[in-house]
Amino acid sequence: MPHFGRPHYYPANLAAALRERWPAAVELPTQAELRHFISVAYQASLLYEEGQPVRCRLLLATTAQRPSMDVETSPYVLNLAEPRPYEEQEIRRLSPALHAPGSLLAVRPDEANGLVIWGVLRRQQPPRVEEAPWPVAGAPVPQVLLLDVRGPGSLVFYFGSERVLTLQHGHIEGHGFVDYPVAWSRGRFVENVEMLRQYLGAAVEAATPGLHPLAGRLSHYIVRRMVSRVRASGHGGLLVLVPTATLDQHIGPQATLRPKYPVSPPVTMPPYLRLLLAIVARLTELGDISWQRYEQADDTRLLELAGAIDQYADLLADLMTVDGALVITKQLAVAGFGVEVYAPQLTLPRVYRALDADATQLRAEAPDQGGTRHRAAYRLCAAEPESMAIVVSQDGGVRFVHAQDGKVVFWEQLTL
Repeated sequence: MPHFGRPHYYPANLAAALRERWPAAVELPTQAELRHFISVAYQASLLYEEGQPVRCRLLLATTAQRPSMDVETSPYVLNLAEPRPYEEQEIRRLSPALHAPGSLLAVRPDEANGLVIWGVLRRQQPPRVEEAPWPVAGAPVPQVLLLDVRGPGSLVFYFGSERVLTLQHGHIEGHGFVDYPVAWSRGRFVENVEMLRQYLGAAVEAATPGLHPLAGRLSHYIVRRMVSRVRASGHGGLLVLVPTATLDQHIGPQATLRPKYPVSPPVTMPPYLRLLLAIVARLTELGDISWQRYEQADDTRLLELAGAIDQYADLLADLMTVDGALVITKQLAVAGFGVEVYAPQLTLPRVYRALDADATQLRAEAPDQGGTRHRAAYRLCAAEPESMAIVVSQDGGVRFVHAQDGKVVFWEQLTL
């Protein structure tokens, strides 16, 4: 039987697929309303407002579900005096007001007019929170249908904070990669643990079980913020991470990674390590070395350090948008930017798409299906198996790439 590839999904298909995956105990609108909701959102995703692709978050709830959201008493709720028709041009015009995390355009069924836009919600955000689709303080995310319009043809459907369905390039993609793909990062950030052991000593390490999780979450936060910033810019970029100990083997005029703008190594310690040690010191004074305590950020010194972390991540994001790759060590120190990946002698017949977070299920694909950055990331990970790469496309897609058991494996991901 001939192979015709994966099917494309359109509003009717998506509505059916969404209903199949939806929690049975929670009501969805009618199938006709659901198709209309998806169709308009998809068409809106193809539009531009002031030269930028439309990106926004939509909430769809039946009249019976609205009281359960507990939004009537919130100061961040704007109820429109006259509901507006749910149309792609209305979404386009309102999208600039929906850029902040937690901002929602509220839609509901109306017996006389079909679907209507009834308000703009902004869910309260803590002073320090890891970037997430629906940041919230002190209250659960409403257990209704939430739709994140990520860019042209890219839609992510949520049941509250749980991702249910992702549409990308006309196909339904895998789910569950809310954080990092597990196999991509497993065992590859041990340098941060070794740094802590070197500077703090084994006794401190043993007495503070929250130390390693804090370091891991913080490094992941920096990379997530970088990727989010690059995606928001609509520019795209390529991030490469290499082991610090073998950096000289990976980068240089005759190496696989050839930087147009090489960066000298830090004279003392990398900026990330300096900030991490300062955060650990302050948390020690507060008596709680944990990510949860850092995330609360109700302490002046912690807020200053959190701001410094954000500034460093934003600097890395800006460097990542320069033509070429940004190369950093696994200690998050900059080695160079504007980097060319040079491996012309390498023949790569196929790459493998991971279908789950652990990459236990793989599907072979041709390496030339992506753009220039994707092909560069594949060649790099094939030539330098200890390296890792993240590719951000101009359309907002994200791919994590690494070598695994002699294969170049990638994960496709929209939400970080």
